[in-house]
Amino acid sequence: MLLLLAVGALVGITAWFTLEQPTAAPSSRTADSLPHARAAAGDAAAQLKLGLRYAEGDGVIQNDKEATKWFALAAKQGQTEAQYHYGLALLKGHGVVQDYRAAFSWIEKAAKSGYPKAQYSLGELYRYGTGTSLDKPRAYLWFNLAAAQGVEAAAKARDSLVWQLKPEQLTAMQEEARRMSLAPTATAAPSTALPAPAAD
Repeated sequence: MLLLLAVGALVGITAWFTLEQPTAAPSSRTADSLPHARAAAGDAAAQLKLGLRYAEGDGVIQNDKEATKWFALAAKQGQTEAQYHYGLALLKGHGVVQDYRAAFSWIEKAAKSGYPKAQYSLGELYRYGTGTSLDKPRAYLWFNLAAAQGVEAAAKARDSLVWQLKPEQLTAMQEEARRMSLAPTATAAPSTALPAPAAD
């Protein structure tokens, strides 16, 4: 009787283990669908995504140097959001040696492509002369463009500069912002010349 009980228990345990083992289903995740593999293969969107994951510690250990590496790779391929994030990394010195001029250059590329956060950041760089010459009319221009795309902080910054600019500067920058916002390509560069003041 004891032998029958032992054999029954053994059969039951064996059946239980057999039922509990997962069946080998084909994996829907191929190596090409994994962000690391796609990023390493040169996919700019995957490089940006991986950079953001490292910057935020989303599913990976937070690592500014690794984030900046992926942002740089995607930025060099023309990925607008990556250009912005790479510029911010250079500006703050996160994961890379701080370089205000290079930061300005990368943020400007993203801003000229119409990326609203970059437009706001570029306005801040012009406002304080970080990586470029201090230029409050240009700051107003970029704040105005970002505000038109819904960046609330840009609207406040733009409005705070109104009283610091001459009427002809405001008019010129508003016209430039209008021209840029209506241009068929978002990469239209602003002119650098201000109109001469009207003669009385």
